[in-house]
Amino acid sequence: MAQTLDSAAYKQYAFIKKNSNRIENDSVSLTSFYEKLYLLEQNKNSRVNIIHIGDSHIQADHFSGAMRQKLQLRFGNAGRGLVFPYRSAKSNEPISYKTTSNVSWNYKRNVFFENPLPIGVSGFTIETCDSLAEINLTIKDQPNLGYSFTKFSLFHEKGLNNFDISICDELNCERGVFKPTDTSSNPFVSELKFDKPIRQIYLRNKISDSIGSKITRIYGMLLENDSSGILYNMIGVNGAEYRHYVMSKYFTQQLSYLSSDLVIISLGTNEAFSKGFDKDLFYRSIDSLVVSVKSINPTAAVLITTPPDSYRKTRNGRVKNPDMKIARATVVAYCLKHNIAYWDLYEVMGGFGSMGKWYAVKLSAKDRVHFSGKGYQIQGDLFYNALMYGYEKYKKTKK
Repeated sequence: MAQTLDSAAYKQYAFIKKNSNRIENDSVSLTSFYEKLYLLEQNKNSRVNIIHIGDSHIQADHFSGAMRQKLQLRFGNAGRGLVFPYRSAKSNEPISYKTTSNVSWNYKRNVFFENPLPIGVSGFTIETCDSLAEINLTIKDQPNLGYSFTKFSLFHEKGLNNFDISICDELNCERGVFKPTDTSSNPFVSELKFDKPIRQIYLRNKISDSIGSKITRIYGMLLENDSSGILYNMIGVNGAEYRHYVMSKYFTQQLSYLSSDLVIISLGTNEAFSKGFDKDLFYRSIDSLVVSVKSINPTAAVLITTPPDSYRKTRNGRVKNPDMKIARATVVAYCLKHNIAYWDLYEVMGGFGSMGKWYAVKLSAKDRVHFSGKGYQIQGDLFYNALMYGYEKYKKTKK
């Protein structure tokens, strides 16, 4: 469960700027999202879809997971949302589910340009030509939130060169088969509804009689239930920058299937660590991703978070990173010019050099780039409080 900051906690972490914890530019740019939350709360809307795109700060799902829990506990739980079998891509996986496989997969994350595998909605891709390959997915409940699902959607490559995929439940009973020649609302998506909630499934390649080599290529999985509420989809890739998502071949095309009401973007840390950081290039990269996201979902609200303060490793040890200050200013400048809502995490956590203070009280990792589990939970708590402050302000206009 996400850490809740009371007044005593704020005194303990005096470096956190509580009075700065607001969503800026939200009075116009988030009005449509606030209205959908309001209708959901009034039982006049069944679903609000949120997408949170980011880098390693997001992939582990501590920060986004805290947001998901808090929003779903207040507004309702519509499911766990988008997941990916990170273990098959040799990467870290959120604790809220577990995937295993009986074979090794070819894999790629969007930061590796030299690998020819195309990238889809999760920022990761896995592929195998092994006819006996299977993936086991088990979802885990969170405090006061059950994540068993009644609808399973698979983002995968289709066409005659691809295996049929058998979907079996926890009792190993086949519940459906995804045929790569089937059509759907999105050319990459196959859907299966269950007559009762389940929490474990097996995906298995199915050998057919046709001649020729085949593959299975997976881009992501979506878990939903029949309840109204929030569907909070996390998309995180270790090392990712804005440009990596823009350059991902099928990212926006598959993203459209999620039909988002709010897109949150939490990137910028990795750009500010690159040699020769160029703020003008960074500005254009921000714009490219925002334009790309809006092109497939023009009614979605966009909310950008500034990258947190962090340290840089040098021969003389870890030192404050001045480029992070420039990256933060660039995000703010972009949002102000384009009237986009933003949450200034950099300022809220204490500004330049504040990561050292977070580290001193064990709220950051040793690298002073990433946070500790508790640090991410506090970050999620702050973000939730800021968003709800804006929402409550909007609700007053309805009276």
